[in-house]
Amino acid sequence: MSRFQARRLLLGCSAGEVVLLADPEAGTATAQQLVAQSVAPASAALADVSAALCAALQTLKTARPEAFASVADARSPARSPARLLVVTLDDSLARSFVVTPPRGAQGLRELRATAAARFAALYGESADDCLLVGDWHATSPFIVCALPRPLHQALDELAQAHSWRLASLAPALIRVGNRLCTAIPADGWLLVGFGLTLTLLNTCHDRVVATRSLRLPCAPDLATLETLVEQERLRSPGSGESARGQSLLWAGAADWLPEPTTIAGLESRTMPLSGVVSPAATGSAAAQLALAGRRP
Repeated sequence: MSRFQARRLLLGCSAGEVVLLADPEAGTATAQQLVAQSVAPASAALADVSAALCAALQTLKTARPEAFASVADARSPARSPARLLVVTLDDSLARSFVVTPPRGAQGLRELRATAAARFAALYGESADDCLLVGDWHATSPFIVCALPRPLHQALDELAQAHSWRLASLAPALIRVGNRLCTAIPADGWLLVGFGLTLTLLNTCHDRVVATRSLRLPCAPDLATLETLVEQERLRSPGSGESARGQSLLWAGAADWLPEPTTIAGLESRTMPLSGVVSPAATGSAAAQLALAGRRP
């Protein structure tokens, strides 16, 4: 047998780095870093960041097999199961938004057309260059993630080049939301923090109503976070309603996630993701994002 059995590979992508980890089959063991590749976008614009990420992924795509030798299976390639690649993206790398289906919506095609129209209304451009992925619902609002097609293609080609299977691809909001779905407030906000990206998901009467991602200039203090929450309450479609019953759930791995139990007059709690440790231990937000793809 090999020294380090890992069938799942965890890839974390931020605007500044790509990190690939091997997730050992023993769930309590520490993930092993295989590659850390810097990303140097020409600007902070999504198109430039996506292009720089594609270039970094091309480097991983052409890496020699020896770079991943530590996770090689001692069995023959014909008998070895395919490695599963789980990718988690920083929320700044995908555009996530809420879509309200039209009354009497009929089928996935109409929901996709509605999502494309919503994308164009929000961002002033066609959705043709994006892959739209959503938790499609015909009767209630749902989240759609728009991923640049070149980035999705680069990830798919990386997996194919090394005979891996792209098993899962999600931005941090979706990864965290799926893990903590039963804990998300029915009325309030889920706030996800990795690195300097903060994503806010607003819920009302147990339905999603809005989401947006912020790129923070620096690690925020408590006063800054309180101001952001107060601004979100004003932006919320239910801002005229009483705050009674609303609450905040903070999650992720950023070291600035708050500890107080009340923020901006709302009940607040923080739930660090199990298996995702502090930046000092993992070295970067990209590594934290990769670890977010571990099984709970």
